[in-house]
Parts: sequence; C-alpha cells; structure tokens
Amino acid sequence: MHNRTVKQYLLFLASFLLLTFSRVGAQPTLEIDNHDNGQELRIVSLSPNVTETLYALGAGETLVGRSDYCNYPEQVTALPSVGTLYNPSLETLLSLEPTVAISSAFVPEDFLSSVERAGIEVVQLDTQQTFQGTYGLIRKIAEVVGKQSEAELMILSMQNTVREVVSSYKNETKPSVYMVIDFGGFDATATGDTFLGEMIELAGATNVAKDARNWTYSKELLMEADPEILLLNPRWGESGEATIQEFRTTKPYSDLSGEIIVFDADSTSRQGPRSADALKALAALIHQGKQ
Repeated sequence: MHNRTVKQYLLFLASFLLLTFSRVGAQPTLEIDNHDNGQELRIVSLSPNVTETLYALGAGETLVGRSDYCNYPEQVTALPSVGTLYNPSLETLLSLEPTVAISSAFVPEDFLSSVERAGIEVVQLDTQQTFQGTYGLIRKIAEVVGKQSEAELMILSMQNTVREVVSSYKNETKPSVYMVIDFGGFDATATGDTFLGEMIELAGATNVAKDARNWTYSKELLMEADPEILLLNPRWGESGEATIQEFRTTKPYSDLSGEIIVFDADSTSRQGPRSADALKALAALIHQGKQ
C-alpha cells in the first residue's frame, strides 16, 4: 500500500517536472487556427500546469476536459476528467469532442497518436527544468489560445516577484536546506538538475542535494549534511502533522537535528503562473525565523 502511494506521487510529480520531448518542435508556432476557420476552440488539458495557465490567461472557457490531477482553480473540478496522466481514457476524451489536446510529460505516446488519428490537434509541451522554462511554457500555451499579450504581462509580473525575492534575501545567511519529497525505502528530493532545486537557491538557501541528480539522494549523504532546514512534503493522502510524526520517528531521519517545515508541494512543484508566488512563499518559510 505504501509503495503504491510513493509510486503514484512520483508519477504525479514527474508528469509536469521532467524534461519532455516536443511533438510540435518542428512547427514555427503552436497557435491553432480554429478561430480563423470558424471552429470553436475546445481544449482537453492533460496536465495540471496547463490547466492553471489557461485559466490565468483568461482562457478557462476553452476547456472542456481535464485530468484527475487538474484541481486548480477550484472551478475546473466541475469539468469531466479523462483519467490519470499516465492512463487516460481515449473514449472519454473523444466523447468531449475537443479540437485540441494539450499535454506535457508521462501521457503515453500511443494514446496521443490515437488522439491525433481521430483528427484532434495534439500539443505536447517541451518544458525545461529551470525557472526560465516556466516562462517558455506559459508562452507556448498562450500561443494556442491567442493570449500572447496576456502572457507577457503575466511573465513580467512573475519576473518582478522573483527579483524582489532574490533581492530580499541576497544579504541573508544562506541556511542549508533539504527538500523531503519522499522518504523511507526511496529518498526523493529536489536535486541540482531540477526546477525545485533551483527554487531553493533562488529563495536564498543552499540546497544540500545540489550535486545530486535525478531526484534521488542517499541517506548517508543526508545524515552527513544534517541540513538546518528540512522542507517536508506531506505524503499523499496524509496531513502534514502525520507525515512529520512519521519522519521524526523513522530511522535514520530521527537523528537529524534540522527544523522540519511543511511546504505546499501542490503549488510549488507546478511550473506555471503560481510559480513566482510559490517561490515567495518558500523563501518566507525558509527565512521565517529571521523575520
């Protein structure tokens, strides 16, 4: 049961954080010409950050379907779901009669090929594991719905927020931080090649796992580093308090001396319009004792 929970969480996280290959990379633009030919733009979003971005751009009305994980903003949950990111239902998607399906990582290639054969445009985004990659993702989604001007204003606001965060903590002592995405049989963290790892550094801290790769870190290195702050992500379906209690009573983590702080993985881990505010909140958590 527990291993299944870990697998589900990692698949969920990886679905919008891992590098993906673009199915539209050879095209000069992602814009769909449905408006020009009089066809209504009907979108099924297969990724949570795509869904959030469409609403933030003022294009939420174009959505006719979503994935199980698309839960923000709250009104999107009223839309029918086509299932999980890694096992969506083709029958359900086709029943929604979309003109476009937008996806990022982990949606099976054979599924997307079937969607295309049904005459539906497929846009699979090529995202990057950097904060700058967030802006590129927003721009590409904006091209699909003709909201480029709105995207640039959004990105400008986000860039200003990021600059404010970096400036606020640049002269502060940088605490050592370890982000506990999961623990136990498998230790998952924000390694140096990840978007979340960069966020820790932008927030004015030192990521103890910055030299590690592919979301994994050894218990031995963690114990040796003994970071000052442990950012703990609540386990899937558990409260923060329950996860803290489990972490504190499990060896070898119980021997760590750092402060344990629960963070909102839902907003922090999704590259999209909330990323700058998530960085600001993360920095405030890390430096809360100094305010």
